[in-house]
Amino acid sequence: MPQDLNALLCPKSVAVVGASSNLESISGRPLKLLLRYKFDGRIYPVNPKYESLHGLPCFPDVLSLPETPDVALIAVRSSLVPEVIEQCAARRVPFVVIFSSGFAESGDATSQERVIELARKGGVRIVGPNCQGLANLARGIPLSFSASLDSDRPCKGPVAYVSQSGAFGFSSYSLAVDGGVGFRYVVTTGNQADLDVVDFGMHFLKDPEVRLLLVYLEGLNDGERFLELLRTAKEKEIPVAVLKAGKSPSAQAAAKSHTAAVAGDRVVWEAVLRQYGAIELDDVEDMIDLGIAFAAPQRPEGKRVAILTTSGGAGIIMADRCSDLGLDVPRFSPQIQERIAAHIPPFGSPANPVDMTAQVINDPEGFPICLDSALSSGEADAVVCIISMITGSSGQAMADELERAFRRSSKPILCSWLIDEEHGGQFLKQLHAAGLPVYRSLRRCAFALASMVKWQTGRAPMRPAIEASVPFLSTLPEELTEYDSKLLLAHYGVPITREKLCLSLEEALSAANDIGFPVALKVISPQILHKTEAGVVALRLSDEEEVRNAYGRLLERARRFDKDAQIKGVLVQEMVEGGLECMIGAKRDPVFGPIIAVGLGGIYVEVLRDVALRRCPVDEEEALEMVRSLKGFPLLAGARGSTKKDISALADMTRRISELAYVEKDLKELDVNPVIVLDEGHGAVAVDALALRGK
Repeated sequence: MPQDLNALLCPKSVAVVGASSNLESISGRPLKLLLRYKFDGRIYPVNPKYESLHGLPCFPDVLSLPETPDVALIAVRSSLVPEVIEQCAARRVPFVVIFSSGFAESGDATSQERVIELARKGGVRIVGPNCQGLANLARGIPLSFSASLDSDRPCKGPVAYVSQSGAFGFSSYSLAVDGGVGFRYVVTTGNQADLDVVDFGMHFLKDPEVRLLLVYLEGLNDGERFLELLRTAKEKEIPVAVLKAGKSPSAQAAAKSHTAAVAGDRVVWEAVLRQYGAIELDDVEDMIDLGIAFAAPQRPEGKRVAILTTSGGAGIIMADRCSDLGLDVPRFSPQIQERIAAHIPPFGSPANPVDMTAQVINDPEGFPICLDSALSSGEADAVVCIISMITGSSGQAMADELERAFRRSSKPILCSWLIDEEHGGQFLKQLHAAGLPVYRSLRRCAFALASMVKWQTGRAPMRPAIEASVPFLSTLPEELTEYDSKLLLAHYGVPITREKLCLSLEEALSAANDIGFPVALKVISPQILHKTEAGVVALRLSDEEEVRNAYGRLLERARRFDKDAQIKGVLVQEMVEGGLECMIGAKRDPVFGPIIAVGLGGIYVEVLRDVALRRCPVDEEEALEMVRSLKGFPLLAGARGSTKKDISALADMTRRISELAYVEKDLKELDVNPVIVLDEGHGAVAVDALALRGK
């Protein structure tokens, strides 16, 4: 349940249980860091071996402390942890941080459950076990043993970071600090026996000084809570960047043993993170790049980028990277070009990218006017300045002008300065200190800007607004056939083929005449799910004689395929001719619940894996976006002179099936394939379907 974490993050008293005289050991370093950071609260070392430690009175156990501490840091071997938790529960210690390993991550779930049980009885909240603790860097409070905190490097800033992994969390924090990122908080949650990534993330979103939430995640047990974190972040306009580990099968196995968490399917994770506005990270470098970019207060209102460069080649490379990442580099209007052209050499270019050439340093007004022209043009939402090996007083002048422009600009300014530390270190440090995002890599600069644009311009994730309805699945048999599955679809307004389940040849002949030739015949049995492979389907039957001949033949094949199969009847179904084959599917993901998929049929699904995924439910706009994102979308849109298909009907069917999957909690999987999408204005029809029950 949500809880105020202020006493944990801003404690007035801290007990270090298992404190050591060796300040370089895991059990000694927490005490060393608290003293180094001049923690202004009360510190209580706890260890029966000592009467005092490093000038502080030492106590034999938690029960003997003169007061109840706000936080107890536990650095003892795992077998002693339950006893310590019992004492903390007796003293009503509100928070404990368990550094000790040897619990669920090593297969010992029983001892971890015992610790949780003891803590709950006393109202104790747990960070860990198997973690490296946390640090409130804004207040200078280290509750950790990490050596990365044993430093005088400047590290304060607007980034909050929560990592499931302790070692990776503080190592990546340390690298990010070296890269110029400033942090307010760093938290490692380890096994997440109690407090988890979401608990800390939600707390940090309440801090008005946090501009970016970084998350390293291996798995989740409650996907809905995590998605609520992403929704809340979007509402508060705080970007969330996620480095998700455990996507590949081997990595999933490692993640499970490492943090005892359940890792979800790779494709689902990627789709859901995009859908809910999270920025996906691949490595520590991405964390650094976004930490630098989002620390700046400016945000882009669109995806138009102005590129100013002293190197024509670098400008072209940047334009390519921007294009690859979905950004626009529009050509400037004649008016803007005329103003810029007056201050660059004739062999430069006033278009966009603006090639100022290195000669711009010869005109004291050249760079300022080019920069002002781009910022004030109304034709760009962000400006990227690429500076080559400009050194000395010229480099200083450019650094000063960039800093001045950055301080007064309402638009983002990013700089990629292609210079080494020896010649340009002072300029890079100056811009870093001013808060201007500066990079020495064109690719990383483009990635950071594209991430800002995608987050800023992305739509807010929808909250389900479906009226409560009685699930229909409960009225159907336990073992579902195609016929039952299509009844389920029809209940949610999904167009299905005209058809009738027949129990005799006479009924089949009558149904065929009512529906109109040609028709298809299918044997319906819950034991024969793949009817084509079993040979129990006959297509394009054009008259009564063909129906008569096919009817008995199909039943005979069904009995040969499975002599014990329960035959429910023979389905007589209209033939839907023309159109384009697509598919819509749904499955219940163990982390995020119902997931909807749409794609073109045939080779596009089987070989190219051309499908779009979202978490259910989706609205009409999201469903249309899914359809438009398909690589095969041009076939639907009427490519090369073909007839345009009913895209809106396909999107509407996707929406309806997503609502079905959301409401029907007992639905495990649903495969609607093929869906025939007819010409524009003529709709779409579900021709075949199969639903499976299961949690």
